Amino acid sequence: MKNLKSIALTIFALTVLILPISAQTGVLSKPVNAVISNYLSVKNALAGNDGDAASAKAKLLLASLNDLPLKNLTAGQNALIAKLEYDSRHISEVNRVAHQREHFASLSDNLYTLVKSLKLNQQTLYRQYCSMTKKYFMSESDKGRDPYMGMANCSKVTETIAAAK
Repeated sequence: MKNLKSIALTIFALTVLILPISAQTGVLSKPVNAVISNYLSVKNALAGNDGDAASAKAKLLLASLNDLPLKNLTAGQNALIAKLEYDSRHISEVNRVAHQREHFASLSDNLYTLVKSLKLNQQTLYRQYCSMTKKYFMSESDKGRDPYMGMANCSKVTETIAAAK
């Protein structure tokens, strides 16, 4: 009888605790990765010193942020989303690269925090540091152009964020 109760409690715990987590992961994975993809597009446009492209890509980023199911996120994650929307909106509204880069620094820091808390990224990401501007950004590669200076290979990887399994 004691074993039956133990088995029943285990089954209950699995259905109540674990299934909602996996369902939440399924609900969030696709929209979170769309946000990451659009962020990387903004980063690449800024690395190419293209303010018009950065503006257009930031509009896509903002749309993907609006597609996130906020009810599946914590209060802290929702606060990060609001900050990400703010910076994305500002980048989308101008085409001056210098101003876009100011907002990109905050955007990068907040997205890094969100990605680390959710652990849903489908690709490996590299957090990089630009020693000239003393700012961080995330990249899909450990090499490439820096979005703050537009220079190749002048940043260093400070952390590798492995793809979620």
